[in-house]
Amino acid sequence: MIKKMIDGKAFWEEVVKRLSKGEKTNFFFSEKEVLLLVQKEKLTRVDFDGGVYFFVKEDTFHRIFYFLEKGKSPVCLPELTEPMILEEVLLAARERIPSEETWEKLGFMPYLERKRLFLMAKNVIPEERKPIFATEEMLDELFQFMHESFEPYSSALPEMEALQKDIQAQNILISIKDGKLLGFLHFGEEKQSSVLWHIAVKQQARGIGIGEGLVKDWFFTQKNTAKKFILWVRTDNPPALRMYEKLGFLPDGRVAPVMIKNI
Repeated sequence: MIKKMIDGKAFWEEVVKRLSKGEKTNFFFSEKEVLLLVQKEKLTRVDFDGGVYFFVKEDTFHRIFYFLEKGKSPVCLPELTEPMILEEVLLAARERIPSEETWEKLGFMPYLERKRLFLMAKNVIPEERKPIFATEEMLDELFQFMHESFEPYSSALPEMEALQKDIQAQNILISIKDGKLLGFLHFGEEKQSSVLWHIAVKQQARGIGIGEGLVKDWFFTQKNTAKKFILWVRTDNPPALRMYEKLGFLPDGRVAPVMIKNI
């Protein structure tokens, strides 16, 4: 039976307890994020013998997270009226447990895969840049551009309010010519690292170095604060992989397969 989560504090205490017991999970939210999800009534759960599923409601789909006791396997999922998205972060060199085949038996199919790359800030070649930051007047255009540029299920696109705050914080770099937006790069901070969240270039402006220029602008703006640059890139995007390799990025061994269960 699907149950609505109404007590964020109690849920977070449960999460901490399950993590301390070493249960297998793909759950990655912080306490602050958990409390917000419960407050917004986005979080529901289904308990079963040996584990639990948690569902986060998005506009057109559900994200699914799980905890499994040692030696236990996933069980059949409830029928929902919208697709389910399952994403995990794994070490590429280790066996995936539960396996892809296990999830496929429950109705999931491979959707896409990303891998994580990193570059130590000390290894960035110094280069003077003149970065341009997005302005609030560009909010609507950037929001639309983002939603046109990324697939809807696993891109973690910010809501309008969050995007506005990132513009105010100067976390969005742009490439512009003759008053026309050609590309953008959205980044944030994570401990002592600077993380590239989204980068996109207009179709008609690709192949002339705009993406590489935006990444170099990102280096320049964060060179005095970040110790490491981190990003996730789809493994089915050879041009992006070549660009990041050219700039010195290396894989850190983590991959993130995404699976989908359609209705």
